[in-house]
Amino acid sequence: MTLDKTNFDYIKEMINNKESINSLKGFCKGFGFDTESYSSPVHISEDKISVTYRRNTCYVTYNHSNIHGTTYFNNIK
Repeated sequence: MTLDKTNFDYIKEMINNKESINSLKGFCKGFGFDTESYSSPVHISEDKISVTYRRNTCYVTYNHSNIHGTTYFNNIK
């Protein structure tokens, strides 16, 4: 399964706008991406998100807290 431009732009916008990690997981699962599989275009682990689009992989680290929400430490360009 591959990631198209529209979905990549929306995921990039969600990360850059600092949306919750749960909403990002929900969006990906709604499109059928298994976020726990390494071969998926969007892989979410304990503290890192990898998004693969057109053979380029972008990595974003994050920290999720129930009190403070989700904090992303770098953006996707």
